[in-house]
Amino acid sequence: MAIKQTQKFCKGCQENVLATKNGPNHILHLILSLITAGIWVIPWVLFSVLQQPWRCSKCGKRLQL
Repeated sequence: MAIKQTQKFCKGCQENVLATKNGPNHILHLILSLITAGIWVIPWVLFSVLQQPWRCSKCGKRLQL
């Protein structure tokens, strides 16, 4: 999984923290799509649309946008 990072405000910690979220590994999904003759494109789209929420790197709470 690809890990994305940014700065966000955490209400639990009451400060700006490093926020992280997991994203799909597009290279892996491309390879799987090529191997399965395009069948894997459907799960790839679902994984991309249903993204994980941003989380605080200190307390692990879900962060609001």
